[in-house]
Amino acid sequence: MCGINGLLALGPTEPARLQALVARMNDAIAHRGPDDEGVLVRLPVALGHRRLAILDLSPAGHQPMHNEDGTLSLVFNGEIYNYLELAAELRAAGHVFVSNTDSEVILHAYEEWGEDCLQRFNGMFAFALWDARTQRLFAARDRLGVKPFFIAKGPDFIAFSSEIAGLRAVLPLDHANLAKLHDYLAYGYRTNDGQTLFEGVIELPPAHCLRWAPGERELPMRRYWQLPAQAAEPLEAGATEAYAHLLRDALRLRFRSDVPVALLQSGGIDSSVLCTLVDDELAAGRLGQHEVLAFTAIHPGHPFDESLAVRELMKVCPRVRSVELQPGGAALAEDFFAYVDAMQEPTGSAASYAHWVLMRRLRAEGIKVVLNGQGADEALAGYGRYVRGYRLLDLLLRQPSRLIPEALAMRRNMASGWGGLMAQTAKAMLGRRAASKARGWWSEQGLRVLQRDFRAAHDAHLPELGMDWQGHNLDRHLRSQMLDYGFNQILHYEDQSSMSHGVEIRSPFVDYRLIEMAFRLPDDAKFSGGLTKRILREAFAGRVPAAILQARTKLGFAIPLESWLQEPAMRAFVQQLLTSPAFRSRRIWDSAALARRLQDPQALRRGFPVWRYLMAELWMQRFGISNG
Repeated sequence: MCGINGLLALGPTEPARLQALVARMNDAIAHRGPDDEGVLVRLPVALGHRRLAILDLSPAGHQPMHNEDGTLSLVFNGEIYNYLELAAELRAAGHVFVSNTDSEVILHAYEEWGEDCLQRFNGMFAFALWDARTQRLFAARDRLGVKPFFIAKGPDFIAFSSEIAGLRAVLPLDHANLAKLHDYLAYGYRTNDGQTLFEGVIELPPAHCLRWAPGERELPMRRYWQLPAQAAEPLEAGATEAYAHLLRDALRLRFRSDVPVALLQSGGIDSSVLCTLVDDELAAGRLGQHEVLAFTAIHPGHPFDESLAVRELMKVCPRVRSVELQPGGAALAEDFFAYVDAMQEPTGSAASYAHWVLMRRLRAEGIKVVLNGQGADEALAGYGRYVRGYRLLDLLLRQPSRLIPEALAMRRNMASGWGGLMAQTAKAMLGRRAASKARGWWSEQGLRVLQRDFRAAHDAHLPELGMDWQGHNLDRHLRSQMLDYGFNQILHYEDQSSMSHGVEIRSPFVDYRLIEMAFRLPDDAKFSGGLTKRILREAFAGRVPAAILQARTKLGFAIPLESWLQEPAMRAFVQQLLTSPAFRSRRIWDSAALARRLQDPQALRRGFPVWRYLMAELWMQRFGISNG
């Protein structure tokens, strides 16, 4: 796991200039790779790299990395988890390796298979490879977009980086993408449309690659992977066992490391399943570690504290040692500036701050690599509260005789009232845009403090996902969440949060084989009988404590923001923010009306998106945004 930078000259330039610019970019993202750095200039290209040493800790892992004759040069951020299998295949084909890194596998795989090498990689990656033989730059991003790849155009170069900070080191980026800012403030979305909250900064989309030739002022991109079509019901025989087998293999691959691997542990199903798998693999001696640490964020005295569930889990996982950490809010006011600087774009909730504090503590404990349970909810309909309406709507349209039994099961297993079920079904019928507007105006009321002309200018920017009368609404919603909405937002903040402290996060559920299998599954395997993630619950029944598998509510990574905001230091911080000239002069909102909302101690309880508006103002101030 590392950070990459690059410049593509659009005209004549001096090598020394590109060298200096890329060095500045490297300095700006030094936190991503504190172990080593490198720069290569081969006109018209300059490549930069910051290394976080995880595999082959020797100097042989230095980047930019080259092939034997120096005609290929690579900068790479991420992990190719199946690198050992690929290396064996490439050696059999005659390739000679000088390191034990996955980075070198990319070089030889490109030599052997060209751009089709992407189909061979199982991992999270963003890389750029300069081919001196063809005078072409080839770059790619992993299938789900775990690793970032930002792009911006300068006056005489195109720049790319693992972080916007790398681009800001060489370009004056001080304008917000107002359409994206509107969607964030109004609805809380950071949609995955290739745009960022900085005007002029785009992303290489997930599952895309690009090829650039000198003289080209644009970067031609193409998609190399997409989700498969959903299979017809019923569930194939042996699917539950196949899913469990794949998950076990995904976990084993993600334990390949030359530094210890730890767990991020909650009391939820996903991370609990991973914990039991880890314990079983440790017992079988297959992970290369005798013990694994599991770090849990606890909040004693709060209803969403999961410490009791985790302690119950530890009773059946004796080879996993629990470490409880308590991120508090007393330091939020003190940390806020550093946190906003680290995240670089506004975040959707205060949970990302708790995550950032947790990552800081992990690195202080000497941890470089952690596994989490991210991805199962989006693939297997885990957010029952938000997807139950799509399930009921599909049954109404396709199997109406099952509608009432399923609704009764939801009431029994999900603590759902009839009013909530009807409201969620109505939301599914409305479509994404109308439902989001209704929430923003009536439930959260965040839309009410935005200036009318700002709302009108960007009202139609949010991508639409209307009702499907054929009855495939749940599947379409999950695909949209995975590819367009929530998942990308989570991946983005987790990468920024962890890598700002030099910590690598690996997610077994994001293995593309598991994702492909999940989206081939019929709806009943994901959500039926009032239970979400059915296939996962059934695969690990009897191994994971029943109290966890049968939990009626999903907490997510919750934090006590309401009490944090009442800390004296935080109240003073907010007051100072609201009286600043910058806040009062904003053109995108009614500053007086917004100030009243943010000073109301009951605002959060009433549903107002306090965090989003605080984050937006801090972000605009810290990054000198001049058009807000």
